[in-house]
Amino acid sequence: MNASQEPAPPPQPAPGAGSPPAPDSGGPAAPGAGGGFGLAHLTGPAAHAWAEPAPARRPWKRTLTVAVTCALVIVVLGVPLGLLWRWLAPTVPVIDAGQAGIVVNDPSPEEYVAADGWFTLLGLAFGLLVSIGAWLMLRRDRGPFLLLSIVLGTLGAGWLVAPWVGELIGRSDYQQWAESAQQGATYAAPPEVHALGPTLVPAFAAAIALTLMAGWSNDPDLDHPGARPGYGPNSEYDPPPIEEHPPASRPVL
Repeated sequence: MNASQEPAPPPQPAPGAGSPPAPDSGGPAAPGAGGGFGLAHLTGPAAHAWAEPAPARRPWKRTLTVAVTCALVIVVLGVPLGLLWRWLAPTVPVIDAGQAGIVVNDPSPEEYVAADGWFTLLGLAFGLLVSIGAWLMLRRDRGPFLLLSIVLGTLGAGWLVAPWVGELIGRSDYQQWAESAQQGATYAAPPEVHALGPTLVPAFAAAIALTLMAGWSNDPDLDHPGARPGYGPNSEYDPPPIEEHPPASRPVL
C-alpha cells in the first residue's frame, strides 16, 4: 500500500466545540464551575493578591505611653488657660463693712457672672483646640485610649489646674488687705469660679469634638497602626494590585 492509499486521520474537533477546556491553574475558573452561584473563583497568583494579611495591632506599651503622656501634657496646658482667664475676667469691687465683714460694693454685681462666663468660653475653645490638635498630631494612635486620655486631661486642666492658677494670682495681697483694712476701705478682689459647670466644659467639648471627628473619618479602623486619614491602613498593609493579563489568543480555523 503506497502513501496515497493510507487512510486519513480522523478529524480533530475544533477548540471549544464540545470538548472541555484544558484545566488552567493560573487563571480564574469558568463561571459556574465547581458549584456555587455561578461566580468565578480566583486561583493561583490572583487569589494570592486578594489575600490581605491581618493588620498587626498596636503594642500595649506604646498605647499606654501615648495615653499617659497626652493626658499629662493637657493637664499642664491648664496653667496658661488659668492665666488667660485671670487676665480677661474682671475683678470684684469689695468694701470693708465693719462688723458685717467684707461685702461686694455693688448693688447689682455682674463680676461673678462675668468670671464664670469667661471661664466657660475659654474652656470651650480650649477643649476644641486640644482635641483637634491631638487628632491631627497623634494620627497613628487614634482610638478609645486616646479619647479617654484627652477627656481626662481636659478634665484635670479645667477642673483643677486652671481655676487654681487663676485664683492664686493676687489672692495673697487680697488676704493681707482684708486683715488690715479699716471700715469703709475698698479693694478690687480677684475673680473666682463660683460654679462647677464651667470647669467641666473643656472635657465635654473635647469628648464631643473627638466623637464627631471619629464618626466623620473614612478610615476603616482607627486602631490600625499607621492609619492615614482618608486612606485607610498604612500602605504596607494594603494588598498588592492585581495584574490583568490579556486573554490568550485562539487559533483561527
